[in-house]
Amino acid sequence: MSEGHYLVRMTSRAMPPLAALLGGVLDALTGPGVLLDRTGMVVATNRTAAAGMMFERPIAEILGSLATLDADATALALAGIHAVLDDVQRAFSLEFAVQVDRPQRWELRVTGIPADVGGGAVVHVAAMSIADTDGVTERRHDTSFRSIFSASLDAMVIADARGKVISSNPAARRLLGRNEPGVTAMDFAQFFSAGGRTTSAADAWQKLMLDGQWRGEGRLVVGDSVRVLDVAASAHITPGRHLVTIRDVTESQQMEAQLRQAQKMEAIGLLTGGMAHDFNNLLTVVLANADLVLESLPPEMEELRDEVGQMIQAATRGSEMVKKLLAFSRRESLERRPVSLEVVLAETQALLTRLLPSNISVQTDAAPELPGILADPGAVQHMLLNLATNARDAMTAGGVLTMRGAFEPAMELPDGSIGPMVTVTVEDTGRGMDDEVLAHLFEPFFTTKAPGEGTGLGMAMIYGLVQQHEGTISVRSVLGSGTTVTIGLPLAEVTVPNATPRSSLLIREGATETILLVEDEEMVRRAGRRILEKHGYRVLQASDGAEALTVLRERGKEIALVVSDVVMPRMGGRELYASLREEGFTMPFLFTSGYTDRMSSDTVALDPSVPVLPKPWTWTELTASVRSALDEGFTPV
Repeated sequence: MSEGHYLVRMTSRAMPPLAALLGGVLDALTGPGVLLDRTGMVVATNRTAAAGMMFERPIAEILGSLATLDADATALALAGIHAVLDDVQRAFSLEFAVQVDRPQRWELRVTGIPADVGGGAVVHVAAMSIADTDGVTERRHDTSFRSIFSASLDAMVIADARGKVISSNPAARRLLGRNEPGVTAMDFAQFFSAGGRTTSAADAWQKLMLDGQWRGEGRLVVGDSVRVLDVAASAHITPGRHLVTIRDVTESQQMEAQLRQAQKMEAIGLLTGGMAHDFNNLLTVVLANADLVLESLPPEMEELRDEVGQMIQAATRGSEMVKKLLAFSRRESLERRPVSLEVVLAETQALLTRLLPSNISVQTDAAPELPGILADPGAVQHMLLNLATNARDAMTAGGVLTMRGAFEPAMELPDGSIGPMVTVTVEDTGRGMDDEVLAHLFEPFFTTKAPGEGTGLGMAMIYGLVQQHEGTISVRSVLGSGTTVTIGLPLAEVTVPNATPRSSLLIREGATETILLVEDEEMVRRAGRRILEKHGYRVLQASDGAEALTVLRERGKEIALVVSDVVMPRMGGRELYASLREEGFTMPFLFTSGYTDRMSSDTVALDPSVPVLPKPWTWTELTASVRSALDEGFTPV
């Protein structure tokens, strides 16, 4: 070995490719310097280090001879050295205190050696000239950090070089549901124990060590729930110490999911409304022409009349389906009116028979002569459908869903008094619920379903609708034995028929008035004209509001009634109505609309004094509405 490398002590275990370089490198170090192989064995030293140690010893045995390290500093130093040897970090440094004649600061530096030239690390220890006042300032800084650390509302933990938690603040202990010993028993990887979606714990820790910071999503089992965590980490806030900040974002993620769901449902509602308008026009043509065909067939053609009747029934069911779909997209307040619960149950059963899997049997049982209820039928059906959906999820292997209607003469009313109510009970044979689930059943966002399978708003919505109806709700469930939900609804003050029979198709003779029919769909306009003319009316036609204005200005004196669609190109029915009134026309007006309420597609309300005939209309519904408008002479309020 050359004179310039005299101070280097090499052993037979030294790495040959580095022999020519290490002498100069280690000799140049002002403090103790050693070379470690990949196992942490000392294989070379400079003179300063050689004076206090023997060769071929593990660094763990001789680290204490480099300086007067306390146990904590020794553990950190060893962890940092092994992190470099294991290629977790490229380099590591640690400051530690040494008491000689006066307090001093020393620095341990560890630099990795590339694997392609043998691997290992160079360890160097050097004294730093730091005055006592610097130590006071450092202690003040440490005190300030500790104050912020303890007072922070964010959960914070400090991890050592291996990722083990060595300190936590009160917010972390509250979040994790553990005391200080319980938290310090954790390590960085446990924040991903339930499976983070973005990365693994090992990848996150490696990125933190290489880049100095990392942020991502983790998951942690806290009690009986899995919490979603926003984890942010900063490496080496002090040598060998890493700060990890944790925020529980479970609820905020749920809120974001609910917002996305609400936006999606709003978009679906708008799309459904637009499609329903066109679909109702098509159904109007089918129903009107089927009525015309049925009316023209002689009684002896029973088979053909029966086939046409089936076509009418199918189109009518299609119309009912559209109305049910639109009921879910409405944002209007409840329209409570006398309703037959028996009819609602029958319609819901027919709908559920098509929607539920074949291994679930749907049964209804309504008491005879059941009084009517004061309710919004769409809202009641919405409640039943939601309860049926819950029952379906509880009967994965199949079962029986039973809906019952009954009269209860003496029930506790919402105001605490006793009085009569009509009850609707939904009972399933599913897995049931325990007392803990029942206690939270009506809480918004509470769900027992897996993430992405439920919003947690179904029972909360049902509870809200029951309150709007001034009703009551109770739930009885036994784990493993099914669930029974009973809803009490107020009675209607008038008698409600159990069904609405289809009107007779007989044509009433003697109608002579002239009617202006305004409709942009040619097939609908043609069907309406033929039906009205068969009743004896004279019919003028227009394809939109602008054309209707021209006809009215020319022949307004002979027109007894205007029947107009609401939504049309160029000029719709609402604008036509306003223009007619401005020009002094006072004849009655009848709107027709493919929407389910009195609102057009741009949400501008119609004159409440003008009747609306919903599409799809039948022969008798059109003629009855026309006759009523003519006889009652609706005029603007």
